Amino acid sequence: MVDDEDYGKIIEAHAHIGTWSADNVDFTEETLNDALDEPFTVSIGDEEEENEVVAILVSNMSGIDQLPDGSPKITEMEANEEMLDIASENPKYKPLIVGQPGYGDADNLVDLIERRGEEIYGIKLHPNTLQLNANDPLYEPYMAVAQAYGLPVLFHSQDNYSDPFYIYETAQKFPEVPVIMAHLGMGGDDNHWYTLGLLQTALRSGSANLYADISWLSPGMIVAILKRADDETISHLLFGTDIPLGPYSDPDAYPARVSEVKTAIAEAFEDEEEAAELIHALFYQNAYNLFFAGRDE
Repeated sequence: MVDDEDYGKIIEAHAHIGTWSADNVDFTEETLNDALDEPFTVSIGDEEEENEVVAILVSNMSGIDQLPDGSPKITEMEANEEMLDIASENPKYKPLIVGQPGYGDADNLVDLIERRGEEIYGIKLHPNTLQLNANDPLYEPYMAVAQAYGLPVLFHSQDNYSDPFYIYETAQKFPEVPVIMAHLGMGGDDNHWYTLGLLQTALRSGSANLYADISWLSPGMIVAILKRADDETISHLLFGTDIPLGPYSDPDAYPARVSEVKTAIAEAFEDEEEAAELIHALFYQNAYNLFFAGRDE
């Protein structure tokens, strides 16, 4: 049963500030605020409802951005101190600190967590920009930090360096660590199904604690997954958009995305209560359980 007080709340599980050289963009916190700071109206079929993003899991893209030689644009500590300072001015921002295996040092994250741990909600790793396969042993000290401090780890997942199977291999070495595969394997539907299969294998076998966000999946693909997935799998799926990349630098794009995904789910499930429970789980409850349950706020 959905709690009426929480229905309509959204936790955005994948957001950024900072620079991204691939698209020649520089996003400030104002970009997020313009889209997510105030409640907005979404349309679900013929019905309208008020929604509000109540928390934003955000990382500093400048810490995963590359210089021409492939090295990170700024250091771990520079990126993360900047992110935490910005978040201290906006209570909706829940920082994921960036790790740079191969360039940085996991002890940097330990130092930061020891000093500012109450402000930190997870670790972000991006194998493609690091040009380091996600199963490389260099990730293990960062995973060990996540395990020691009870933090989820968000991996960019796609192909090449960020292949979801590589992520699964690393996650198996730290089965207590929640590992989120961003974009459920970026690419076409075949890659999404492949990544979903790994997620289900991990959960059914207990070999890793895998999650995924659904940024960049089509509404039809999201519905297809919800139709075929069991309850445990569904509880490990999170709504996110990769804002402000792609269209999301336009403040109108975010309500439109929420509307289209919620409408697709509402139309696909005839039982209104079941549809409402799925929407609430995907947009709010699953992320709340992962990042906030049992934590003092």
